[in-house]
Amino acid sequence: HTCCVGWEVDVDGESLQKFEQLPDIAKHIDYDGTPHIKLSNDERCPFLNDDGLCEMIINHGEEILCQICADHPRFRNFWSNRIELGLGLVCEEAGRIILGRKEPMKLVTLSNDGENTELQEDEKWLMALRDDMLESIDKTGVEARLLEYLIYRHLPDALYDNRVEERIAFVNQSFDEIIGKWKNTDGSFESLVECARVWSYDVEYDDEVLEKKISTAL
Repeated sequence: HTCCVGWEVDVDGESLQKFEQLPDIAKHIDYDGTPHIKLSNDERCPFLNDDGLCEMIINHGEEILCQICADHPRFRNFWSNRIELGLGLVCEEAGRIILGRKEPMKLVTLSNDGENTELQEDEKWLMALRDDMLESIDKTGVEARLLEYLIYRHLPDALYDNRVEERIAFVNQSFDEIIGKWKNTDGSFESLVECARVWSYDVEYDDEVLEKKISTAL
């Protein structure tokens, strides 16, 4: 599996300006709709070589990547006083890192801009709720790590849609769905990683499916 096959690679404005100055990249840009890298007939990125490596990085360095390629499989949660950054289960290596942890997940401060911005009251309430949910997890091992991931990733978006109860229900339903599929496999760690990856691809990367699951979770 690779994220360089079957995924539409949209090009952000800043990257587009760089790409247009490089003929080997510019010739693969499609301007129909949002500018994007045109995939080959077998849905491979034209820069994915036979060794599974990115020719853009090989020829121009890692800094040449557009935002979506540089960020994947990361997600962000935005609060008044911080941006939380996490890895998503859609990448199987990220899944191994997340689900293979021995200790509970915790947030680590990477940088501080020195500003003492206060959280708003609704943010304080939601963050406290998240802390309570994390502390109340009665699962262990890989199941605990999966539930932590779902809480970290999906609860903060209640700041924007106020659907706290729906998102809590969605977290629990998603956990049950992934674990249920895993129990129908050989039960290995790699099978869990794959079940989580497929679920993430089908749900977290399809806005219509995600919206439907959240809105009908209760």
